[in-house]
Amino acid sequence: MQFDSYTAAGAHIACWMVNNPAAPPAALAATLASYDVHEPAVTGPQVRSLALWTRQLRAVFEATSEAQRAERADRLLVAADCRPRLVRHRADLPFHLHYAPVQAGVAARVKALTAGGLAHIIDTGAGFRLQTCHRDGCGTAFLDTSRNGLRRFCSLRCANQVNVANHRLRHRRVAQAGQRG
Repeated sequence: MQFDSYTAAGAHIACWMVNNPAAPPAALAATLASYDVHEPAVTGPQVRSLALWTRQLRAVFEATSEAQRAERADRLLVAADCRPRLVRHRADLPFHLHYAPVQAGVAARVKALTAGGLAHIIDTGAGFRLQTCHRDGCGTAFLDTSRNGLRRFCSLRCANQVNVANHRLRHRRVAQAGQRG
């Protein structure tokens, strides 16, 4: 499934933050830059100030219902003081949405962008695509961009581990049933 680039940026950045809660400032800055976030430089204190926010983002991915996801994302919008505005960085560039003033610090802009991105995904009816991996012990957050929206694992590796374990369990049960009979 294709999401527009700015909407997807906020959701993908949220995924990255949830999966990298202790990332150094340079890693967060590189991720923000890869999604064309305006002035993405971050400091250690700014990254630390986002730690609680990152846990709140995870709660959206871990929600078990659409209503719960929407409620959690809405709380994030309010907490981030998310107020969309049209911005362009130069006269020769088109206008686009920013969820916080360009003058706001990077932490405030990241909060607003991630809250807005998750809210847009939910608003389009695709909130079920905000997931955490179903393999026990993994918990990696992801945005399911598959065509059918049925992905349950963060990676092929996790899917294979679960499938191999289920296969072995079935064979063990068959063998045990054969020994009894």
